[in-house]
Amino acid sequence: MDAAPPFVSSQFDPKLLAALEGLDFKARYVMEGFLSGLHDSPFHGFSVEFSDYRNYQPGDDLRHLDWRLYARSDRLCIKRYMQETNARFYIVCDTSASMSYRGRNAWGSKLECARIVAAALTWFLLKQNDAAGMVSLDGLGGAPQFIRPSQRPNQFGLMLRQLDQLQAAGGARLVQLLDHTVRLVHRRSVILFFSDLLEPSEEVALGFKQLRFHGHEVIIFQTLDRDELEFPFDDPEIFEDLETGMRRIVAPALARENYLARFNSFMAAYRDLFRSLEMPHCVVRTDESPWRALAMFLNERKRLK
Repeated sequence: MDAAPPFVSSQFDPKLLAALEGLDFKARYVMEGFLSGLHDSPFHGFSVEFSDYRNYQPGDDLRHLDWRLYARSDRLCIKRYMQETNARFYIVCDTSASMSYRGRNAWGSKLECARIVAAALTWFLLKQNDAAGMVSLDGLGGAPQFIRPSQRPNQFGLMLRQLDQLQAAGGARLVQLLDHTVRLVHRRSVILFFSDLLEPSEEVALGFKQLRFHGHEVIIFQTLDRDELEFPFDDPEIFEDLETGMRRIVAPALARENYLARFNSFMAAYRDLFRSLEMPHCVVRTDESPWRALAMFLNERKRLK
């Protein structure tokens, strides 16, 4: 899946998304736009199976009427379904300072992109009667924030408020976030992990290995900017490390080849790690439609049910 599905990619409008106020509206725009592009409803035969019939009552959704039964018996009946699985999901979002970066071609910062995709998936999960929760770190202090998975009607609002309060600040936090996730998530769950992963270390790899050891299914959404992936700069500029504050004048023409070689090696190491741990890995670019990430999630959700 190297590109967004053609029947939905043309519907994505980054300017409209940027103009929408509030995470709720943006999340619904992304998810509903994605779902409306699918030829068949993802709710039909996705996480539910047919159970039995009941008589139609005014106000019931007409999409669930069995018209074939009506033609045979002249009875209006609604198909009833039962859940095959009700999984527990956790949104885990990295708030390291590097997540605040937004290039010239991006429709949002890396953190904003992660927040919107995470909110859209939360909306979808709760619609599917799955339990959704969250692990994150707050502001400058980095204290762990935990929302227990639930299917309650107010869970979406609770998750949105927490996502909206996330701030990319401080230094590198990926190892700290992984440690808290391992400690706080006890029962076997599905973890949707959002990060730029710009903290390669043995401790990071160990954190992912521990999550797998405890039986969790982990889906990685690596959020990156075009500038990081392609290094498209031409003129000498001052580059600043958002996590250490270090500044350096760089001549892109001289540095590009070495940078891309190191960056591609960094990406290859993560791909190898996630392949060995059987963790699906998707790169979410801040200059492209997020629908490729949503399509990967739907495929994985179907596999996990």
